Amino acid sequence: MKNRKLLKQARIFFLPFIKASSLLVFLICLYFLFQHVEVDVASFRRLTEQYIEQLGIVGIFCFLLFCALGTFFFVPRQMLSLVAGYFYGVPIAACIVSCGAGLGCLFSMGYGNFLAKKFFQKKMRKRIKCLENIFTKSTFGIALGIRIMPIGCNTLLNMLVGATKIPFWKFWAGSALGYIPQNIIFALLGSAGKTENGLTVLLSVLMYGSLLVVGFLIVKKNLPQHITLKYLYNGIVKGEV
Repeated sequence: MKNRKLLKQARIFFLPFIKASSLLVFLICLYFLFQHVEVDVASFRRLTEQYIEQLGIVGIFCFLLFCALGTFFFVPRQMLSLVAGYFYGVPIAACIVSCGAGLGCLFSMGYGNFLAKKFFQKKMRKRIKCLENIFTKSTFGIALGIRIMPIGCNTLLNMLVGATKIPFWKFWAGSALGYIPQNIIFALLGSAGKTENGLTVLLSVLMYGSLLVVGFLIVKKNLPQHITLKYLYNGIVKGEV
């Protein structure tokens, strides 16, 4: 009975799950397309790989800064992980993009706190109040869960949280840690494009599906008792309170 009730509540996240998964599906389709269509990209690929190899540690540092700026300017970190996974391999790519996304999160939260606080508090007062209600029990836990799933607009949420009374560093820590699993998955998918390993693609899909469930359970566990999943969905995903 309890599980049935939980499944009924989880249905509200079906649409954002589909939207979040659309990028993964699109990239997998591209992977299989390039496996069966003759496209002469070998020369360009070799030149790019040689150039990146020549840059060495400087290139890694530059890509990290690019990831930080990219996540601040609404670039999906999944795309960054995919590219990094292809050129650097899974371990290095996951580290680069996770550090860059964490830095970008810090930038956007700082922007919301120091430069746009009055604007957000005036224009989005109800939504900010909603976020403060959601994060009252466990700022770290909720941030971790919504990043693992993921739901909502990453950069806009960071900016809004920066303008609230939500504990700054707890939210940042939960977000930075929550970014890592998906960064690994998309880096894995990027590396599959280089090794042409179909099993890696399948593993990425299975891991992604597992993350959606884990993220949802973490959010559910850390929500205050008086806050419903619908309230959370309206506040974070739809922006309607």
